Amino acid sequence: MKNVLYAQLIGAAAMLTITLSVQCRKKKHMMMVQSAAHMLYAFQYALLGAFSAAFMDAIAVLRNMLFYKYDKNKKQVPLYLTITVLFVTGLIGYLNYTNPLSLLPVIIAMLYTIGASFKDPKVYKYVFGFCAIAWLFYNLKFKAYVCIIGNIMEITSTTIALIRDTKNSKKKKRKKSSSK
Repeated sequence: MKNVLYAQLIGAAAMLTITLSVQCRKKKHMMMVQSAAHMLYAFQYALLGAFSAAFMDAIAVLRNMLFYKYDKNKKQVPLYLTITVLFVTGLIGYLNYTNPLSLLPVIIAMLYTIGASFKDPKVYKYVFGFCAIAWLFYNLKFKAYVCIIGNIMEITSTTIALIRDTKNSKKKKRKKSSSK
């Protein structure tokens, strides 16, 4: 029972961290904030006995650290690196397979990896929102109640960020066309 309480508290910290990450305008900043959140999520899922998810969050921390280097230097993540991370994710998912539900974190982690490989932060935000919906179902099954609230907040925050980004890009286009 103690582990469940600790898991919910750690989940609350992770939830707040990852929800705020989508508000970052630069992808490299989003990835660093999300690395901290994924580390917390890994601890939470381990305490709840959801080891497939715990491993996928640990991989997410490593992936973000690797991909951050490229985003920081404004370079495209090399395809070989993306494929390597996808392979390792799939391998660890295979080794931790217990039931069909244990595949969901693996699929989500792979989607995050693909989204993070794009330079455009908007692509990453769309993938992030879609994955938050998938996590919602997983968290319902494992009774990660704080994370369920967090998933709803992530979906809302992502929607707000995407709407804001769209408005800002329209303003920039209008300014460019009026200055010509």
